Amino acid sequence: MLKKLLVWGMVFTFMSLFVIPVYAIQVPVEISRRRAYPIQSNDITLVSFQATLRVEPNFTTVNASMVIRNDSSSEANITIGIPSKYDDIVTIKQPAVSVEGQNQKLITIRSTQNQEISDMFLPPNWITFAVKLAPGQFKVIKSTFTINNRYDQAELRTIYFPLRLLNLWNKPLNYVQITADLDFYPPYAFEPNPSIPPSEYDTQGRLVWRFLDLRQAEDLQIHFYPVELAVASYLKQKLQGNPDIINIINLYEKMDYDDAILSIANFLEANPSFELNKELKYLKALCHMELFQPGMALEIFNQLEPSPGFEEPLSNVIRNKIIYDKVYLLKIMGKEQEILDYLKEIQPSLTNNEIFIKWVEDEIKRLSPPPPPSEEKNEINEPIDEQNQSQDSIKGQDYDVKYIRILGYNVPIELIFIGTLILIVLIYIIRKRKKRRKKRYIF
Repeated sequence: MLKKLLVWGMVFTFMSLFVIPVYAIQVPVEISRRRAYPIQSNDITLVSFQATLRVEPNFTTVNASMVIRNDSSSEANITIGIPSKYDDIVTIKQPAVSVEGQNQKLITIRSTQNQEISDMFLPPNWITFAVKLAPGQFKVIKSTFTINNRYDQAELRTIYFPLRLLNLWNKPLNYVQITADLDFYPPYAFEPNPSIPPSEYDTQGRLVWRFLDLRQAEDLQIHFYPVELAVASYLKQKLQGNPDIINIINLYEKMDYDDAILSIANFLEANPSFELNKELKYLKALCHMELFQPGMALEIFNQLEPSPGFEEPLSNVIRNKIIYDKVYLLKIMGKEQEILDYLKEIQPSLTNNEIFIKWVEDEIKRLSPPPPPSEEKNEINEPIDEQNQSQDSIKGQDYDVKYIRILGYNVPIELIFIGTLILIVLIYIIRKRKKRRKKRYIF
């Protein structure tokens, strides 16, 4: 049993050495003389294409879904192909396809050149399946793939998605969405920037790209650093012949953080001018973080933040991670005002990583107090307040003369009283004159 486990472990290790980006895009192809070549689709429209990339440090699982529609007035029989390779290295592994829930039989056919699309890379083979559509009919095609990630000596991972293949479908493409779920990778990890800026980053390591009415698709490349792996790999490459450093890295990789901290401290004490002094201190800080010793980690972060060592671009990634971890530790301590002041201070010095810069901006907005009421609102309210105050003052004045409001005017009661008396007198005089006139006519 042990031998079998060892054999399977060796097989898995061997397979993980291959460098394979993502190719989860189906294109229309034509078959002639047992050869397949890509063609431009004129009657079949790609209504939507959605792909979810579940990314781990060493491999990626892809789930893709596409909706196609027959725009012609007659029945259409279309052959769809998946490239077996995109270049000399890239290979698709174990593709599976279903159409409207029915698993498809995939047939591998050797490829040949299409003179009308001569600039397109030709894979050795096309993995093909046929789809029949009635006039105006829609069909849903789903596929799955598992691939390994590309990475270099610095542990930089690259996921490559050839969206240009979508240009072979009838234009425009109504809706395209690519979701890269990088298993909670924080924003500092995404450097260099993606070849296309993402539409969304949700702080849980998920990047989303959305395109509406897309007429010309471009290939998408996503880069990310697993920092913990990159730090250990960097030290190994720089100090291959140093047994003390190799021992420290082995302790770190075995998660024996206590002994790793002690070994680093002893080594730096014995070698105070060591060329990779900063890099070892940062490894020590990572160990403190793993053991949840925030005070000790913060002390090292404060020392290293201006210049953490390492070579670019890893150095900038390390600095951004230090900033991110400092914010995390200050949050645990409940020091939100200190976080806000700190992020405002370091914001102008941030470079390169657009996703991380956006994260800092969002944190500053989240932590900033709400703005005071705008001056315009105060100006609107002031006349109302003055009017109320004037009315209150009129009501509250305790003079001998009181007022009655008539037709929008405040009239003193005395004037009303005098006017009433005058009116009564006039009425009396007029009536008296009328009586005198009547007596004259009688006699």
